[in-house]
Amino acid sequence: MTTPPGWVRRLAVTVLRHRRDTVIAVSAAVLGSACLTVVPLIARQIVDEVIIGHRSALWPWLALLLGTAVAAFGLSYLRRYRGGRVALAVQFDLRNAMHDHLQTMDLEALSRMSTGQLVSRANSDSALVQGLLSFLPIMSGNLLMALGSLVIMYFLSPLLALVSTAVLPVLFALSYRMRTRVFPASWDAQQREGDVAQIVDEDVTGVRIVKGFGQERREVQRLAACARRLFGARMRVVRLQARYQPLLEAIPSLAQVAILALGGYLALEHRISIGTFLAFSTYVAQFAAPARQLAGLLTVGQQARAGVERIFQLLDTVPAIADAAGAVELAAVAGRVTFEDVGFGFDATAPVLSGLDLTIEPGERVAIIGASGSGKSTLASMISRFHDPQRGAVRVDGHDLRSVTLRSLRSQVGVAFEEPFLFSDTVRVNLAYGRPDATDDQIEAAARVAAADGFIRALPRGYDTLVGERGLSLSGGQRQRIALARAILSDPRVLVLDDATSAVDARTEEQIHDGLRQVLPGRTTVLVAHRLSTLRLADRIVVLEAGRVVEQGTHEELSATSAAYRALLAGLDEPADDEIPDRVETLAAVAASGVTASAWSARPQDGPARRSVTVGAPGIGAGLGPGGGGSWRHNLAPTPELLARVAALRPV
Repeated sequence: MTTPPGWVRRLAVTVLRHRRDTVIAVSAAVLGSACLTVVPLIARQIVDEVIIGHRSALWPWLALLLGTAVAAFGLSYLRRYRGGRVALAVQFDLRNAMHDHLQTMDLEALSRMSTGQLVSRANSDSALVQGLLSFLPIMSGNLLMALGSLVIMYFLSPLLALVSTAVLPVLFALSYRMRTRVFPASWDAQQREGDVAQIVDEDVTGVRIVKGFGQERREVQRLAACARRLFGARMRVVRLQARYQPLLEAIPSLAQVAILALGGYLALEHRISIGTFLAFSTYVAQFAAPARQLAGLLTVGQQARAGVERIFQLLDTVPAIADAAGAVELAAVAGRVTFEDVGFGFDATAPVLSGLDLTIEPGERVAIIGASGSGKSTLASMISRFHDPQRGAVRVDGHDLRSVTLRSLRSQVGVAFEEPFLFSDTVRVNLAYGRPDATDDQIEAAARVAAADGFIRALPRGYDTLVGERGLSLSGGQRQRIALARAILSDPRVLVLDDATSAVDARTEEQIHDGLRQVLPGRTTVLVAHRLSTLRLADRIVVLEAGRVVEQGTHEELSATSAAYRALLAGLDEPADDEIPDRVETLAAVAASGVTASAWSARPQDGPARRSVTVGAPGIGAGLGPGGGGSWRHNLAPTPELLARVAALRPV
């Protein structure tokens, strides 16, 4: 079994994608270090040959010293500019890689990931990597300068050079001990930062709930408690740095004192020249900067290591839904959808679909009805391959969906969900999301079908009005109508409507249905029904129970022959919608007049068997799926060894 590459090697691969800038930065660092290494030798020659010996003219050495300084300046500029460019480019690549990888993840994986932790990886962790890479060209230049100086020092005086290197074992021992403490502490602090981002995300997204229940103070206290834990974790890192960094900086200073004392004695005894002693003093002083930077590099390096490992941990997460090897492009489909003995469950002990067989003919409009947890939304989501069956197959025009590319499949399937997602952009951009090249006439025509054109034109800037974060400046019904128009505009061969008008009043819904009757003919349509009015759009109604098809037929046929269908109809609210105004007092009276059978069903209504398939772009405020949060220990789990090292640290 091969050992996976370490974080340094993987980061190096990313850096080497920008080979030209990297080579220029490293070359400038090497040449700049050589220039700085030569300066004390020039000073030695000036003292020994010009000032004391009077054996050489001064101006050639001064000209050489000036030329060396100019070259060092130019090389330092190149090193910093090109090195900084590499650091920013790598940060850019890692952020894009994380975003691109999230777009390939399946809904189940996204539901287990915390938005706050993902935002922390994209922002804080990538910033730590950028800081480390910005530091490396400077540190590498100084390290090369120190090595070059050490070689020259051994050439000038082996005894003084030996004294100057005696502290290296102590430095390495302290560095190793610091690494074992700072890395787990930094990793823990970065996790806490993700927790804070998660709470902020939830409070911004759920601001209506917070205010509606008057829980502002509770949320402030929750955020303050999490921020205190972050502060404590950060202070633990600062405490460790404060303990080790002064030692790492002080030890080279002790070596400098020893060099000055011994070198001064040797110079007084005429065992070395004054110029050699001056050069040695300069070289020892030059060692101070690399020593200080070594302490900083160890700290920044351990923090960046934590960030890199968290980033690559995300990138290494394998999506469960992906194009198979040899997947083919799905040509234009007629729209025949087949479920063959399909079995699926979010939990192995609680199947959602079990032995489901269903065929939907091209152009047919089929309504799916059933109690909560019967598998309606799961069935609908499988048509877009948001989930793969664990048994059996789902086919479109005879093609197993696992054998075709996701892009070619989803480009021919339109979806509109009960919980619509809108991007923080204009109404026009949201409508044309699935068809960016749509003309204004096509956009407005789709909006009219969804009965959205009227309220859109009444907005301050019409179709160019910004809808705000997740479209929260609009009502729930308005968001649903825009989402429905978006699905229609994409002109799919298969259209899936999962209770897409649940937040719309009865009068508006009737207008929507009138529009749909004009665009649905010839288009395969799957309607997940929670209202009697939705059933009127269907050519055939399919009744699900416990993940199986138990009845199917027209409304009239099922009403006459199916007790299960009649029981489900008793729980639909269509009569109230048709006859009763949309007022709270009236609805309360209706609710008191009878019992909704489906609400008291023995089947589980919320849990593994009933999951939303809301699709949204990852980002703060958008959520990432059904779960959308949870502890980082259950999302992208760290290794047991790392958790043990975190637990071994002193409490924050």
